[in-house]
Amino acid sequence: MFIGEYTFKVDGKGRMSIPADFRRELEEGDVAAKESGRPRMVIVYGHDKKKQLTVYTYNGYKSLAADIMALPRGSERRKVMERMVLNRARLTEVDGDGRLVLPQVLRDKIGLESMAYFGGLGETFEIWKPETHQEANAAYTDKWLDEQGDDFDPLSMLEDPMSDGFL
Repeated sequence: MFIGEYTFKVDGKGRMSIPADFRRELEEGDVAAKESGRPRMVIVYGHDKKKQLTVYTYNGYKSLAADIMALPRGSERRKVMERMVLNRARLTEVDGDGRLVLPQVLRDKIGLESMAYFGGLGETFEIWKPETHQEANAAYTDKWLDEQGDDFDPLSMLEDPMSDGFL
C-alpha cells in the first residue's frame, strides 16, 4: 500500500525522488520490474479542473482499465471513464536513479515548480504542488471535521459506512 506523505525537490528537468516505500510498491505492481529494475507506473492527470496527478502501479492501472472496459459499450459511464481515466493518462517508469521524470506538460497542469507533495492513498498516490494540496486539504477536511465534533474518531466510519449518508 501507498501510505504516508512526503515532500521532495523537483529539478529543472522535472526529476524528483520517489519515496522509497512507494518505489517498492511500484516494483511489486509490475512483474517486468524484476528484470528491468525500472518499475512502470501510470499517471492519470484527468480533467482540466483536477489539481493533482494520481499514480497507479502498472498492474493496478491495468485492473482499473479492465473494470472500465467491462462497462457496457456506448454507456455514458464508460465514455466518461474512457475519456477521464484511459485517455488522460501517461505510462512512465522509474529512472535508473530511482526518480520520476515528470514531463513539463504535467508539471504545468498542476503548477508544480520546485517542490512536490506525495500523498499515499492505499492503492494509489497523488502528486500535488504542496501549497495547492495544503489549501485543498484544509478546505475539505477542516469543514468536514468541524461538523463531526471534537471527539470524532475516523475509524468509527468503518463500523457502518452506509448509515450516516457519508458514502
